[in-house]
This record gives sequence, structure tokens and C-alpha cells, in this order.
Amino acid sequence: MLRHVKEALKKEEKQKEANQRSRQKSIKEQEQEQRDHALSIALGNENKGFAMLQKMGYKSGQPLGKSGEGITEPIPLNMNKGRSGLGHEELRKRKAEENLENYRRKLHLRKQAEKQTTDLFKLRMKTKQEELQVKRDLEKSQKACHQLDMQK
Repeated sequence: MLRHVKEALKKEEKQKEANQRSRQKSIKEQEQEQRDHALSIALGNENKGFAMLQKMGYKSGQPLGKSGEGITEPIPLNMNKGRSGLGHEELRKRKAEENLENYRRKLHLRKQAEKQTTDLFKLRMKTKQEELQVKRDLEKSQKACHQLDMQK
């Protein structure tokens, strides 16, 4: 029984591997592979832009600019995944930051309100305790006066 199960599992694995190898990649996957391959290869003299840079005195690995203070790495390629236009990501980020700031402001206001209510509660309780103490003192003094009147 175990031998049959093992053979079936091996057969399924082989079939999955064969499907994986024979599967045709989607257009997006093909474009991504081509892009990655092209970006991994350094530019040569056959590239017109690179040839112009070399004629102006540029050597690969040097920073750009007259004084040599520019960038050394090329500007990164940012692919748009959706159908949104340029600048849409910045707008989304800015809105997210605004929402976060509003949320933080609301939390801060809530904390302040809570602190005020707790302070008010403490103040009310303190005054209540003081009033009770004053009542007790009054009762004690009245008792003492009554006892002194009775003795006299």
C-alpha cells in the first residue's frame, strides 16, 4: 500500500514539473524577464548616449557632473502596475499621510478630553471628601458643645 502511494506522489511531482517546464509564460512575465536582463547588462560603446558621455570625458563608475558630485547609479525604473497616471502614487501617499495626521490629532484630542474628565472627577471627589470632613468636624464640635452645656 505504501509503495503505491509513494509511486503516485512521485508521478504527480513529475507531472507538475513537466507542466511547469512546458507552461508558456505570460506577457508580463516575459517583459519582466527581458527588462531584468537588459538592466543587468552594462552599457557598451555601441550605445550612442554612452559613447557621447565618453567623448565628454566620462569614465564608467564616475559620478556625473562637471565637478564630479552627481549621481553614480542610474535613475531607477519605476513601473506602474495599475492604469493610474503619473503622480498618482504621490497623491495617494499624501492623502494617506493626511489621514494619519488627522487620526493622530483625534487621538490627541481624545486623550486631552479624558485627562480633563479625570481631573474634574478627582476635583469633585476631593471637594466631596472635604465637605464630608467638614460635616464630621461640625458634628463633633456640636457634640462637644452639647456635652459642655449639659455639664454646666
